[in-house]
Amino acid sequence: MLKVDLGQLARQKRLQIDARVPADDALLHGLGFEVRGPLRVRLEAQPAGHDVLVRGTLQGEARRECRRCLTEVSTPIREEVALLFRAGVSEADAEAGEVYVLPEKGNELDLTHAIREHLVLAVPEFVNCRETCKGLCPICGTNLNESTCSCEPERIDHRWAALLKLGKDKDGGT
Repeated sequence: MLKVDLGQLARQKRLQIDARVPADDALLHGLGFEVRGPLRVRLEAQPAGHDVLVRGTLQGEARRECRRCLTEVSTPIREEVALLFRAGVSEADAEAGEVYVLPEKGNELDLTHAIREHLVLAVPEFVNCRETCKGLCPICGTNLNESTCSCEPERIDHRWAALLKLGKDKDGGT
């Protein structure tokens, strides 16, 4: 689906890719977030000397959990991509040069890995449902945006008791 026929590209000099990647496609599995609905991929491939340049956009909607209250949050995906596939470079050199390896053999250029990489970078790792999100009660787990709880905050964290004792010993000795 997200492949460029290199023979056809050499003949036509430009190829358009306009695809809708369904949410259940393997490309979208295991990203750390869920893509809601299809991912729209619009790309144009063109030769650049011995290399291939692919530019375009990714559009869709990602679903993540709020980092404070775990409520589902939708985040729009609108990412401009520019991918350069270079011939005759090693994987290490390609990574250092922020390019992708153009396969030496074969008539097809698979864009899946590069698109997946850009998609992961396009979606924020942490999201909040709103700026004023109060989160969850650390004791009972109540969503503090929806209701209040009767938990009283623990005044002393017992893990710090030894340090508190040291502070009292120092103050008492002066």
